[in-house]
Amino acid sequence: MGVLMSFFVLFFLDEKWSWELRFWGMMMFSLMSLGMLEVDLGGTFFHFFFFDKVSSILILLSFWTSGLMMLASYNSVKKLKNKISFFSFCVLILCLIVVVFFLMENMLLFYLFFEMSLIPTLLLILSWGYQPERLQAGMYMMLYTVSASLPLLLCIVLLGYSSGSFSMSVYLYMFVVDMNMYWFVGLMFAFLVKLPIYFFHLWLPKAHVEAPISGSMILASVLLKLGGYGVLRFVNMFKFMGGSHMVLLIIVCLWGGILTSIICVGQSDMKSLIAYSSVGHMGVMLVGLMSGFVVGLEGALLMMVCHGLCSSGLFCVGNLIYEKMNSRSLFLCGGMINYNPMMSLLMFLLCICNMGAPPFINLVSEIMLYISLFMYSYVLLFFVIMMVFVGGLYNLIFYVSVHHGQIMSFMKVMKINSSSENLLLFLHISPLLLFIMNVGYMSKLWF
Repeated sequence: MGVLMSFFVLFFLDEKWSWELRFWGMMMFSLMSLGMLEVDLGGTFFHFFFFDKVSSILILLSFWTSGLMMLASYNSVKKLKNKISFFSFCVLILCLIVVVFFLMENMLLFYLFFEMSLIPTLLLILSWGYQPERLQAGMYMMLYTVSASLPLLLCIVLLGYSSGSFSMSVYLYMFVVDMNMYWFVGLMFAFLVKLPIYFFHLWLPKAHVEAPISGSMILASVLLKLGGYGVLRFVNMFKFMGGSHMVLLIIVCLWGGILTSIICVGQSDMKSLIAYSSVGHMGVMLVGLMSGFVVGLEGALLMMVCHGLCSSGLFCVGNLIYEKMNSRSLFLCGGMINYNPMMSLLMFLLCICNMGAPPFINLVSEIMLYISLFMYSYVLLFFVIMMVFVGGLYNLIFYVSVHHGQIMSFMKVMKINSSSENLLLFLHISPLLLFIMNVGYMSKLWF
């Protein structure tokens, strides 16, 4: 309760010091929430909260990312005095909504906070986006996600009416019959669009390209994980594993992952490249969830955390390059290692992390997911080999295009990173390195 009261104090800070205090407040909440990782398995918190290690690690990610959003937006919001109080208020509200969503045990409130997270995100895109096309990007995001979530609301209401309860715990320990393909589509479609899987992903690159750095960070790091968290809860709750429609979904996810990885190879816009790579990573993560093996479930949760930090860090790199060069095109970059070697090192670490190379924890998550795919069917090994190869290819193209090659004449005006920019990238990389020290945490989850 004390932590909750402290969070609300951040809303009423004096405007003169609100930015710095809110940033440090979010980082302190991240450190305090480390203690939540040791909660009792499957325990409940009050009456409406469903609180276990799956929720706690995603809550930690939400607090950490919200603090880094404040740090990343310092140049574009605080220095320019661009609606400072409104921006920090949007970040706090979004963080609160997402944290409460991860705690919800009541399915109606679960749906309510799932939808409420769209409003602050839309405000971030419309108020601080760079291009006039941000209106179209916001409309795409709202149309895709809201229309896909209406069948979810209908299914939740029908289930609550038939069973007399909206509690997730009731369905978790109850034998649910007649969960056919129609129920699967109704309950899962909203989460699959939010992830997003291939065929329903068109809103994501558009939203990322038009969003400010804070919007891209929260989209990549936390909001995509709302879909993965919903799938993780509902797959276990409604016993969806054995259906024939699961095979079709697995093939779509893996084939879509290969296609989006190939699209990444031909991208010239940095933000589009990182956004399309998210679609491929989330497709593999979903297949691990759908495989039904414990190693797949644990690898999927680990992938959600790793991808949140790594993808957010890559968007920060792209934004730093944009602030220095006023362009996100890979064709205009080159030879940056000569002018900014520190940024070159940090970007190299994030790129090899994104392709799943040691010593980062992404390697462990991808190995666990590929083991679950091979256990499901050895035919899926072809998709694994293709995705590993193309994933390494587009990450190396991204890094080499920016930092090697011929030096453009206008790059001589570039400045080296400030200490806050180096700190921002370091705070993305260090958890990915340190988490490998406690990878056994994944073996103690509630499943």
